[in-house]
Amino acid sequence: MREVRTEAGEVQVGTEECFQHLLEGLVDPDPKMRRLAVCGLAAAGDPRGVPPLVERLADEDEEIRVRAAMALAKLGDRRAVPPLVAAATGDDPPLRRAAILALGELDAGLDVLARVLREGDPSERVRAAIALGETRDVNAIDPLTRALQDNDPTVRARAREALEKIRESRVF
Repeated sequence: MREVRTEAGEVQVGTEECFQHLLEGLVDPDPKMRRLAVCGLAAAGDPRGVPPLVERLADEDEEIRVRAAMALAKLGDRRAVPPLVAAATGDDPPLRRAAILALGELDAGLDVLARVLREGDPSERVRAAIALGETRDVNAIDPLTRALQDNDPTVRARAREALEKIRESRVF
């Protein structure tokens, strides 16, 4: 087992002690420590990290909010879906964009992703198309097909790629 140096000494990766240090790092006053803790929890893969990572969606540091959304996607726990849906429709553009992609990774929030694909700004529509493709859900075909008529060429291109991804998946 690998060891990591902390302020309290060395701890073994994957142990309860390491997990507790990561939780402590999430509330550290230093944003660098919080960022590292978010990344560490994502890498640890421990589902107990979901609630504290959800709390970091409201962190004062933008990068931490964004990383928390992606960490929640990496953990793959369905408890993250409601807060990510709220973030995907909230007032924080960087978090909104990260949450859109995270929902795709979680194969969730299809209705929210379809709405963003119709109504979001171009960068959000691009992310929604990518996320819908990640779901590989046949229910994404209709909104993606409509997006082929989008004004933005990048949205149209990502919609085509997403449709291709769904077509190549095992659902067909």
